[in-house]
Amino acid sequence: MSDTNTSPRLWKAVVPICFICLLYLCSLFLFFCATNSLIYSTVCLLRANASFCAQIDQNKSLIVLEESIQKESAQWNLYGTLSFSIIACFMSPIFGSLSDTKNRKLPIVLTIGNAILTGLIITIASVYQGTQLCLILYLVANVVNGFGGGALILISSCFGYATDSCKEKGQHVQTIALIEASLNIGIVIGYLLCSFIFELHSRIWHILLVNVVLLVVALFISLVFLKTPSITESSTITTRQKIIRPIIDTRDLIVDLKNNHLLVSFLILLISLFFYDMYRMGSGSILYLFLHRISFDDAHYAAYFTFEQLATCLALLILALLKGRWKINDLYLASIGLILSLVGPMLFAFAENNKTMIFGAIPSSMFSVYFAVCLRSIVANLVPQKDKGKAFSFIALIQNLDVVVGTIASVEIYEASIDFFPGLVFIFAAATRVIALILILIQACCVSHTPQLSLTVPVDEVEDPLINTESNENEDDDALIHS
Repeated sequence: MSDTNTSPRLWKAVVPICFICLLYLCSLFLFFCATNSLIYSTVCLLRANASFCAQIDQNKSLIVLEESIQKESAQWNLYGTLSFSIIACFMSPIFGSLSDTKNRKLPIVLTIGNAILTGLIITIASVYQGTQLCLILYLVANVVNGFGGGALILISSCFGYATDSCKEKGQHVQTIALIEASLNIGIVIGYLLCSFIFELHSRIWHILLVNVVLLVVALFISLVFLKTPSITESSTITTRQKIIRPIIDTRDLIVDLKNNHLLVSFLILLISLFFYDMYRMGSGSILYLFLHRISFDDAHYAAYFTFEQLATCLALLILALLKGRWKINDLYLASIGLILSLVGPMLFAFAENNKTMIFGAIPSSMFSVYFAVCLRSIVANLVPQKDKGKAFSFIALIQNLDVVVGTIASVEIYEASIDFFPGLVFIFAAATRVIALILILIQACCVSHTPQLSLTVPVDEVEDPLINTESNENEDDDALIHS
């Protein structure tokens, strides 16, 4: 299909998805910003008076009490994360199967609808700030959120929906980079809104109310502007077959990859993603507590992440320009992103009260996004269109497992080391990314001698999409295979 015919269709698919991702991530980080502050303040109010809690980040005279509050806050964040992520792990293959057997739109609508319900519950919880009921409702909200799969399911479904319109391999990275950019813009706006509302000394429930309104707008866009091309299924399918369908679909994906000699490559990519995301997916609450420990208040916390996400958007723009101008190998770009991502955690580990080192980690984190973008592009090229939902649900499953494992590891390391070296958790982060880098380099070496196909080959015709280079149009198939 020509670029003239493909581009309008591609933009019609990508633009609504970008707006949905922007609004959802904006609301999500308003949610994170509000709930982190809600849990921290509630635990503090249960242990101390309001005047102490108002100055907890600046008042270092009672450091033992502050460390005790940080440890208990970390535990409640751990309980909430586990309540959500364990359920979300079971929901990932179900939503992936829905995406492939029904339509790409359905999981997006269900996830946003569930997030609205979650937002309403946590908004009610904020009314009881400083009481045990607030903490209980926080756990209930996370349980409910788990049944919708959360942000990872929504993002994976959006990638599946958008990449269905890509007819050339080169369009995958650009499409995914655009969606990633919209995600980061949403995060920037979310933190800016959070910082602005905190500066106005507004209540936490004001932030959570804005969160719900943004989700309602995202739901409206998904219902009105997303198409619903459904996959016809036989009416003779029984209820039992529908229940076990996700398991069968997963087995079929594995069998197809094995038959095409791509299963090992697929597993290496997933395992490398697991180690890369282990700290990133599990460190949200710990990072909040660590920055507060070195005298960051809620406004400074939001400002730091605003700058970080703006820098990440710039890095994604550079990536889109690079892929549009040069046919750079995705595995090489993923390796570069991983190498650069090692610098940031090391700066955090030894920052102590040096805010310059904290902000100096931004250039490292901005380019680390190349790994996630390029890996998703490789996976999108690795499987046929009919299996994209299942493949992206595998990624969501891995990331939900990372939420569980990463949160437990981060919380336990931070609690154990807060008395003598609070930065130890960032050494752990660097170590896991080194493992991911080793796996990616192994993958690059394994495929370096395989036949290489042109970027302009349609996705469903690609036999080995792991390495992308330009080939001569006049070469016949035999010459390509034996070259």
